[in-house]
Amino acid sequence: MCNKLKYYSSEDFGSIDTPIVYSKKFDEYGIKVIDGGSSSVKLEFCPWCGESLPKSKRGEWFNELERIGIVDPWTETIPEKYQTDEGYRDRLENGNSEEGDSK
Repeated sequence: MCNKLKYYSSEDFGSIDTPIVYSKKFDEYGIKVIDGGSSSVKLEFCPWCGESLPKSKRGEWFNELERIGIVDPWTETIPEKYQTDEGYRDRLENGNSEEGDSK
């Protein structure tokens, strides 16, 4: 992806300076939906150069939480490493990549 996507994106959804949000835990980019909530529309390609963006890890995230016994991530405490990209980066470095389905 080109540097413009990185420049115009932020992990801080509340940032008014960036129209695109990046979620580390899901490894996905999205265009913010400006409705007072925290929704975004997932991008699959860079809007500037057209390159494919990384495959979302959202399905893997939910699958991994279930594997460690977390059934409801909205009410249960999520371990710190699953709140960033650390959880799936560990698996990728150890050669244990898992294709997940979106939830």
